[in-house]
Amino acid sequence: MIFAALHFVSGCASNEDTVESEELIIKDEWKAAYDGQPLNIGVIGEKPSKTFDNITFHTAEPESLKQEEFDTYFITEEYFADLSEEDWKPVFLNINTPVFFMNIDVQAFIYRVEEMHYEEASPKATEHSQGFVRIEDNIRSWGYGDPMESTDVNETPDWIFNSIFRDVEEHLQQGNSNN
Repeated sequence: MIFAALHFVSGCASNEDTVESEELIIKDEWKAAYDGQPLNIGVIGEKPSKTFDNITFHTAEPESLKQEEFDTYFITEEYFADLSEEDWKPVFLNINTPVFFMNIDVQAFIYRVEEMHYEEASPKATEHSQGFVRIEDNIRSWGYGDPMESTDVNETPDWIFNSIFRDVEEHLQQGNSNN
């Protein structure tokens, strides 16, 4: 009887260890460096100074959003205000390429809502970096990390970049590419 109880207890402990280690693996997966397909990212504003395997950052002008020339777009602080103007709302409402606002300090949905502008009482960000894309009649959105005081793209943690790269790759693999 004692042997059976010890075996049961040790079996439970062993099982818990396995569950814990699996949870740690799952929790740490977001820290992993991106190792997926090559991605071409159009950066409107300041290009990140960091480099990543399989990632090419290209300098892009805002007009590039209308042609959807890249796998995804990063928009940085320099263009947060300009791209929130009314003439850009239709572009963001209909864009089929993911767009990410890196280290933004307001909610990214303002770029799709008429009469909402970056500098005029926009709702404060609830994530560090936010993105969205139109898929058929829906808008898919992403958010990463906690907001920061700074809007400098180079203060974006690596795990956020790597998470974005994985989400873009998944989006492209689902056949959602215009390129």
